[in-house]
Amino acid sequence: MLGGWAREVLDMLARDTLTRTPSLEIATVLRITLLPLLVTPLLVAPLAAQWSQVTTATNPGQVRDGAMAFHNNSGNTVLFGGWPALSDTWVYDGANWSNASPATTPPGRSETAMASDFVRGVVVMFGGAGAMSDTWEWDGTDWTNMAPAVSPPGRQGHVMAYDSARGVTVLFGGTANPNTPSEFSDTWEWDGATWTQVTTANAPFETAYSCMCYDSARSVCVLTGGTSLFGAPDQSTWEYDGVNWVNRTAAVGPAPSATPGLGVQNAKIVFDTTRGVSMLYGGRTPNGTFSTDTFEYDGSAWSIVASGTPSSRTRNMMSFDMARGVPVIYGGLTGNFQTWFLETWEYSATVSASYTVFGAGCAGTNGVPSNSASGLPVLGSTMVIDIGNMPAPELMVMVLGLGVISPSVDLGFVGAPGCPAHVTADVLLLINGSAGSASFSLAVPSTPALSGFELHTQAIVVEAGVNAFGGIVSDAATATVGL
Repeated sequence: MLGGWAREVLDMLARDTLTRTPSLEIATVLRITLLPLLVTPLLVAPLAAQWSQVTTATNPGQVRDGAMAFHNNSGNTVLFGGWPALSDTWVYDGANWSNASPATTPPGRSETAMASDFVRGVVVMFGGAGAMSDTWEWDGTDWTNMAPAVSPPGRQGHVMAYDSARGVTVLFGGTANPNTPSEFSDTWEWDGATWTQVTTANAPFETAYSCMCYDSARSVCVLTGGTSLFGAPDQSTWEYDGVNWVNRTAAVGPAPSATPGLGVQNAKIVFDTTRGVSMLYGGRTPNGTFSTDTFEYDGSAWSIVASGTPSSRTRNMMSFDMARGVPVIYGGLTGNFQTWFLETWEYSATVSASYTVFGAGCAGTNGVPSNSASGLPVLGSTMVIDIGNMPAPELMVMVLGLGVISPSVDLGFVGAPGCPAHVTADVLLLINGSAGSASFSLAVPSTPALSGFELHTQAIVVEAGVNAFGGIVSDAATATVGL
């Protein structure tokens, strides 16, 4: 009974593969297709990312020179401090800001630095304007003054990043007094109990107001920009592996700048784990030009990936939301210090997962076979595609396509008039069902490059005698991989 129509379909679609399995990983589905030249670019080419402004009901107000970091246990971004000596603690959940109003609050400060120790589940903060030298930790609810026996000299304009491979927060640079030549070039590490100064064979120049993040893909801290004892440093890129600092400028080219040949200060950088790159926004050169460019650094070179949005600003805050996989910006003000930005921005190449039904099927004795999904094609999850209203013996061929046929093609030429084909037949899967339905499980890998990928589905359902073809079709659907 199967042979007649199956042979016609398979002859017509001789380029396709028939796989007898009800469950496949999407990566496997893509590998068994006979269109590798088409599929491969889809898998490796990242989506174009962009900044988008988030409208929130409340916000922290006028803030510059505060610090921001992601607290993984609560899933919120925390913002503390700001000029001249703000002491509010704000949290952002991806939709809105709220004042945390903790029981314990550090003294107000600006030009401080924070890092997310996601292994211990805390945000670490050190120092601030006025040569502050205290160490605080945020646990998602309250602040604790750690009061270590040894601390780095008090400073402001320093940078911190959490080295997840070694389980320490790394601190570098800063200044004790921005009005005098007093920049630091020392490296310190915090393990949750003790600060330890690290002696390195090489180190960046005495630098304040630089930016630094931890590249977890390559296990190095990446540092660039800032202002040195003698003005602006070169557009240098340094990397710290836990033992030594290495100047990578010669290998990777000049680092970002608002003006060629001049390094930037007060730029912000985070490591985007979704895209596997360090991402830098903004900054100011000593001659007063401000950048609106967004740069990415993959360990080999810097490249501009966005420009003009958000508009130029200085002394804003930025962190990476690990739960949602997006960099987040808040606040700052214009270069002339006249206009404050009460804006929240996110930079994302990801899209929302969806399963959207479209087109029409054709009816058999149980009506038109339905096409639906249990769950969505979310990265790292499994989605189940359900075909209902099936006549006995509940046997179908699931058609997976890389493209949509528009306009649809009537299958009357194979003996199924009134039955439209909506999906290119790149993969065919023979599936048995029961009780009027059949299901197909699709496992989606945790591969960021798959975000935004579209796979189209339609079922050919066996029903002997319904037409010369011996089968009917369901409506179609588009599965969009995302978060």
